[in-house]
Amino acid sequence: MYDDLYDVIVIGAGPAGLTAATMLSRSMRSTLVVSGPRRRNSPASSVSNVPYADGAAPADIYRKMEEDAGRYGATILWDEVISARAYEDHVVVEGRGHPGLRGRRLLLATGRVDVLPAWLPDGVWGRTAFDCPYCHTYEHSGGTFVCVGTGDETLKMAALSRQFAKRMTVLVGDPSASRGRLARLLTRHGVEVLSDEVVRASADPAGGVVLETAHGRTLDADTLLLGDVARPYRKLAEELDLDLSAEGFPETSLYGMTSNPLVYSAGNVEGSSYFMWTGAASSGINAARAICEDLAFASELLDDWD
Repeated sequence: MYDDLYDVIVIGAGPAGLTAATMLSRSMRSTLVVSGPRRRNSPASSVSNVPYADGAAPADIYRKMEEDAGRYGATILWDEVISARAYEDHVVVEGRGHPGLRGRRLLLATGRVDVLPAWLPDGVWGRTAFDCPYCHTYEHSGGTFVCVGTGDETLKMAALSRQFAKRMTVLVGDPSASRGRLARLLTRHGVEVLSDEVVRASADPAGGVVLETAHGRTLDADTLLLGDVARPYRKLAEELDLDLSAEGFPETSLYGMTSNPLVYSAGNVEGSSYFMWTGAASSGINAARAICEDLAFASELLDDWD
């Protein structure tokens, strides 16, 4: 049975949402986390660049985080959020199976969504194919890398990853990018930059990916780096009529405050492609702190004074 009105509803049970839920619950705030069970990095075999948990399976870390939040009183509801609305003094979150969830404050920790190319074979995302030059490239050092995307962001990813590759090829859909300064610099350092696109791909039994291109090339990749796949999850922010950045993320203060005083935002939403696990968790702490102070100073004490 759910409380009639929570202090805080957190949407998203990733690093930001669960970190915030733990801090909020430790602050004696009734907290409901609503999330689907699958996170962006669920397909990966391990997390990297997390000093206290480097190499651990994402599922193991999430399990511990869920236990910590629950130990302090947070409720975790596994459901798909289909809408969110803000009123003068509360918010209403509609879960697919749990309508009418009400809270005094709302924290969006929905992160990003990955829009994968139709040609990507099943089972390779998070294992052989990635979109970050920091999280999994080290573990694939010494192999053949292929970077695929549309423009300069793909070239930047290649520049950040080339030291891990025995051989690297970049396929850029934008011909002008393939002739630009960054492309020329990569070429001088032994990286092959081609103006081409992938039309078909198949998983190699050895663990790699075989790519076929629009210009008739066949490329073998031990590691595939994809540009332009991470997109903002805009649905709830647009429903709440939040101010959005040029990239489509909610505009926030350092402490996650959005243009709506009842709504906060945390996680991989700040416009950086490389915010990653620890940054997302830290933003959850910042947002939880701001919500606690908001409820204590701007709401409850003023209500008592009135």
